[in-house]
Amino acid sequence: MEKQSRANALKAHLFDPATWTVLFAAIYLAVLPMADTIALRNVVLSALLVSLIWQLPMIRPEFRLGLPVLLWMVYLLVFPAIAADHDVALQNLASQWGRGILAMLAGAGTALVLRNRAVGGTFYLGVASSVTLVVFLSLVAWKTLQIGVVPWGYWGRESHHADLGYAAGQAVVLLTAALIAGQKIYRPWALLLVACALISPALAYSRAGLAFAIFGGLLVFLVVVLTKAGATRRYVLGGMAALFLAGLAVVSVAIKVDPRWQDMSVKFAAGFLGDPILIECEGTASIETEIAKRYGPPERAQRVIAAVQDGDGARMVILRAGLELAYKHPWGLDGSRQSFKKLLRQECPTPVLKLAHAHNGWVDTALAIGWMGVLLYLWVLVYFCVQGFMQLRNIAELNEWALVLIALSIFWMLRAWTDSVFRDHMFEMQGFVLAYALVQARRRL
Repeated sequence: MEKQSRANALKAHLFDPATWTVLFAAIYLAVLPMADTIALRNVVLSALLVSLIWQLPMIRPEFRLGLPVLLWMVYLLVFPAIAADHDVALQNLASQWGRGILAMLAGAGTALVLRNRAVGGTFYLGVASSVTLVVFLSLVAWKTLQIGVVPWGYWGRESHHADLGYAAGQAVVLLTAALIAGQKIYRPWALLLVACALISPALAYSRAGLAFAIFGGLLVFLVVVLTKAGATRRYVLGGMAALFLAGLAVVSVAIKVDPRWQDMSVKFAAGFLGDPILIECEGTASIETEIAKRYGPPERAQRVIAAVQDGDGARMVILRAGLELAYKHPWGLDGSRQSFKKLLRQECPTPVLKLAHAHNGWVDTALAIGWMGVLLYLWVLVYFCVQGFMQLRNIAELNEWALVLIALSIFWMLRAWTDSVFRDHMFEMQGFVLAYALVQARRRL
């Protein structure tokens, strides 16, 4: 009888659509930052959406994301009609912007399905977001055993170190919120995964990834300090100091082993010299004399020139060039990832500095879908942030999802100044987690 009862319980569990929602959501979050998983993440997202449609009668009455999100989605759907190239814009709506919309809807729907289940907490999403980092550290450990030294600058199975940085930043925010406002039983595991999230971008030579992972965790602590008084504040300040010191220790090691930290401020400053479009089109000849005067001796000046051609200085050049192009094309181009490259080639057919995008999320978004698209998405992120503050103001106890809403919104707003993050899987990460956090925070209210 007992065996039959367990079998019936298992059968009921397997036929419960919420079980499949949990499974698909966890896989989706885990594979989002991973390289070469586009087909897998699309299949899993589709399966997740099917499971949510199956449960639509249950979640539809509470399904709402707010006016800014609605207007943003409407603009993305309408943009192909006003784009310079309608066909390309439609293709990008289907392949890029549309997936971001679907990820946001999936995040909200998943939160509604799991609103009364223990597996819906920040710790669980933090674990799913850390899978990429755990896989990476496992590969680092294996390679270390093979070659006998720590492989600094190694990316594991990832195609770029930035992907590890994005996963680390999101994981640190989620896990720090779990440390402060989640269940105590999970704190040791959350601490361990935060350590993994700080070490991973440092090993991969992801400077921005490491810096913003530390910043994301500090943001969560700072929000608590600014909004909640009493005995909790002393505990939180201690945690904030511990995270800062741990991050400082990791950064100090990274500076010693990664030569790109050397003269970084000088290289960035050199990127502000000269006409950016001219430098993009004809190279650095027009500013090399000025660089030699300012940043000699010759060996150092040559390093700075090389950085302007392909390094930190080049990032400043393309940022300035991107801003000029966005000023000339206020309605963007065709919604594509290559909008910067296409618009630059209207200035010169064969630019010397061959960089695909502006390495700035706000500028690249303006070039792709116009300044209206930038303002609407900024409104969306500010809206999520404000909603988080409203939840903290209206509830006496700490709301872990309100902390995530505030910290993660600010994280992505600022992260966009160093990388083009409003595209591809990064855009889906933002949409899913922020929409999920919004619904969960409102449930607590």
